[in-house]
Amino acid sequence: MDELEFKDHGRRGRWIIVVGVILALVAGGGGFYLLTQAQQQAATQGVPQASVVVAVREIPARKPIEEGDVALRQVAQDVTNASALTAVADAVGRISAVTIPTGQLVTKNLLASVAAGGQFSILGPDASIAPDSPNLRAISVSVPDDRAVGGLIEPGQTVDVFITVTVNVPQDVADQGRLYTDKSTKLTYQDVPVLAKSGTFYVLRVDETTAEQISHLQASGTASFSLALRPPEDSRTVDVSGLGETTNRIIQEYGLPVPETYPRAGGPLATPAP
Repeated sequence: MDELEFKDHGRRGRWIIVVGVILALVAGGGGFYLLTQAQQQAATQGVPQASVVVAVREIPARKPIEEGDVALRQVAQDVTNASALTAVADAVGRISAVTIPTGQLVTKNLLASVAAGGQFSILGPDASIAPDSPNLRAISVSVPDDRAVGGLIEPGQTVDVFITVTVNVPQDVADQGRLYTDKSTKLTYQDVPVLAKSGTFYVLRVDETTAEQISHLQASGTASFSLALRPPEDSRTVDVSGLGETTNRIIQEYGLPVPETYPRAGGPLATPAP
């Protein structure tokens, strides 16, 4: 009987030790947490805080920002976040110029639109105006889907622009038998960024001279435009000195058969023998 009582007291003592160790660990952990919190509060005490907009999930480039994409966060105020947006409403509806990763402060230079609700910005996110910088402008061209890669061209991509115009040859020159009135097509502008798209209207970023030329061609009513999509990695310039197409050039280059009058000299149609 005494041996059983001794074993029972031994087992109870071990449980008391285990419980004591657990309580000590809990007390130590709680103390460490409180100390850490106190240190953090002491470190931030007196440091100005700012509410800034951050991305709560990755925002792809050229995507309109939605309410669920961003939120306000408190950060220490300094020069590194001076350009960050301070209200969610200022970000919603804007277009991201680049991919904004999760947790990134949403700053003005990461946005393509210059105002809330805007669809594009003529300047890129890292561009600035300098005395010697080109005079960049945005201009729209109307291009039907069948001449714009099936209408699949999207903002942010770059294109080559082909212009087709009607070349009028005076009748006295045409009577000489060499030249005639027809359409002529040539690659005219290369590596042109597409800023926005609305139906079959494409907003392109060009310099002032190009904008003037396009405006004139559209007003003339004798020109039409075609767009060829470029790979994003290819910014090479094509030598266009040997380019330019007319119907007769294509006939000559590929040996297309030239239609002939049939029946010849207005004669009767030949009929096969029965």
